[in-house]
Amino acid sequence: MNAQNPKLGINTGILLEAGTNEAEILVFEVGGQTFGVNVAKVKEVLGITKVTALPQGHPSIEGVVRIRQEVVTLIHLGRFLYGDAEEVASQDSDCLLLLEFNQRPLAFRVNRVHRIYRVSWKATRPLPITPGMAAPITSVVLIDGKLVQILDFESIGADVAGISEEASNSSGVSRIDAPNIPIVFAEDSRMISEMISDHLQEAGFTNFHGFVDGQAAWEYLEALAEDETVETIREKVGILITDIEMPRMDGFSLAKHVRMHPVLGTLPIVIFSSLVSRDNEKKGAQVGVDTQVPKPRYAELVEKTRQLVGLSELVEA
Repeated sequence: MNAQNPKLGINTGILLEAGTNEAEILVFEVGGQTFGVNVAKVKEVLGITKVTALPQGHPSIEGVVRIRQEVVTLIHLGRFLYGDAEEVASQDSDCLLLLEFNQRPLAFRVNRVHRIYRVSWKATRPLPITPGMAAPITSVVLIDGKLVQILDFESIGADVAGISEEASNSSGVSRIDAPNIPIVFAEDSRMISEMISDHLQEAGFTNFHGFVDGQAAWEYLEALAEDETVETIREKVGILITDIEMPRMDGFSLAKHVRMHPVLGTLPIVIFSSLVSRDNEKKGAQVGVDTQVPKPRYAELVEKTRQLVGLSELVEA
């Protein structure tokens, strides 16, 4: 039975089960181009009323808006993506997407909201890597005959509003030796992938492999397990860290595949995602995830990783 989400004002459908490798994507327009965002990241879709300008801010920050009792930074998404091009000027029909990152709300001006589509992550593809290109896009998917680009809102928020700076600068993680413990992580955001690598390295880990989607990580793990046993697999991979939403295979499906594998089944699994919530904690439990850490809490990610690979005693000593 479908349910109406009063905050979005759009039919969001049923709550997706864990491991179905599906997502609900809100499709919208900016500057005549079609983009998408996972509905789970969107708190509300609202009209835009009074905007209070801020002096000497990032050129993409339009100002602040009041949403009930909160004052929220408003990012002009068209200006961020295309600069001051005439076709992305503010319009009377514009609306506001209210998203939240680590309990910090951010608002984004878009030109038009279409509707929500239920899609399989199998249908999405990572953005091809092109030298010199740093587009804030994690993947693309064909919906109703249109190529929809899934935006990397975490990277945009970090670039424009510094949403990850506080978590990064205050990590306070001490360095200890991690005797070549192999770590596999799956993360489609290039910026966050680099941050994970940096924090693991600063904490003393030296052996880690990152992948841009769950399918690539799964193929790597499956190949590793071919000539191993439950007793020896930890020499090849000690822990899996994974995002939830990724092209081709999401984190819950990846965890489900790992738990069902006869050799990989006991591998520790950490979800590291901006989508950590009560509902997703329940979904993680359904597929056997050991713990979930909200982005961008890198220090907590390092600590949970240490605990699950048996290094927490060294930290306490």
